[in-house]
Amino acid sequence: MWNPRLIILQPTAYCNISCTYCYLSHRNDRTLMSAEILEAIREKVFARLPPDAAAGIVWHAGEPTAAPIQWFERAYACLEPKRPANCNFAMQSNGIAIDARWIDLFRRTRTEISLSIDGPERFHDARRLTRSGKPTWRLAMRGLKRLQDAGFEPRVITVLHPDCLRCAQEFFEFYRDNGIKDVSFSVDELEGANKSSSFDGCDYKPEIVRFLLSILTLAYRSGYALYIREVERIASILGGAPFVGNELNEPWAALVIGANGNVSTFSPEFMEVRAPEYKNFVFGNILTDDLEVIKRSSFLNRVEKEILKGVDACRVSCRYFGVCGGGSPVNKYCESRNLASTETEFCRLTIQASTDALIGFLANQSSNADSFASATVGA
Repeated sequence: MWNPRLIILQPTAYCNISCTYCYLSHRNDRTLMSAEILEAIREKVFARLPPDAAAGIVWHAGEPTAAPIQWFERAYACLEPKRPANCNFAMQSNGIAIDARWIDLFRRTRTEISLSIDGPERFHDARRLTRSGKPTWRLAMRGLKRLQDAGFEPRVITVLHPDCLRCAQEFFEFYRDNGIKDVSFSVDELEGANKSSSFDGCDYKPEIVRFLLSILTLAYRSGYALYIREVERIASILGGAPFVGNELNEPWAALVIGANGNVSTFSPEFMEVRAPEYKNFVFGNILTDDLEVIKRSSFLNRVEKEILKGVDACRVSCRYFGVCGGGSPVNKYCESRNLASTETEFCRLTIQASTDALIGFLANQSSNADSFASATVGA
């Protein structure tokens, strides 16, 4: 029986804006996922999930709201009858098309929303542009405000670039002043269609650590409850929560189904990678293949073995393994063309930097507490 922790569904590969760091290889393809593919997902995936499954079902890749709202009405009607009660829908959106109709759909389907907003206007508009090269920050912020006015609290994903890293105060004030309480930081990655990164050629890890540490400190001192997902995840592990593993390295912990029905797993971004020697990491098609057959295929077994070889190498060589679980195979492949490699730049700038920032923050608070205690005793 299937029991993935994450199911990513791609309504369309098309995106209605043009970000400079976009990794999508087919963002000009307007193909919509067909009714036949939705029915196959319902019968081959949803119907096989255990009753207590708690997978997140995410509309993602391309811009989901580029699909007509009528398409989503039909998609929900198709999938809902076989959706386990604890499997909830979510959507990752750039926010620019969100209006009252979309908000009504989100409310009726209990769909959680995450928005891509790269912080203050000058940073966001430097890289997140319309297809005609115009800025999108005001459009994205309009979507955020509409959602907030309707009672939603959207999560926000911010992609960092080197020019952001000296402006932690500006970023913190942006989140605070706009009521954003849940943020995730990504980096401009060398991945998929994005063949270079603004972080290439220099070690930016210390600057990212300082950036995150500054935001943590500003939030703590001001009493603003800002949830930084990467840091909170690591904090829960260091605090004793069980580490359930790294789903990016486990086959079928993450299941990805493209608009054309292609099926992939491990890192969701594999769907955007051109790798002929690995069949572009397409393991089958939901229309023509049974997932149990795909699961037993020699091709999948080969990819899994190479990924696990890299996980084992990380286990013996990296002090961050306990909070990471072996890195991201798509970044290993895109950076080194080797699934069995170890440390990546992505790992250094995300997992490692978040861990070091958290440790630095806790050390600072402990030092401040000791100073306070000493002063109190002296008094």
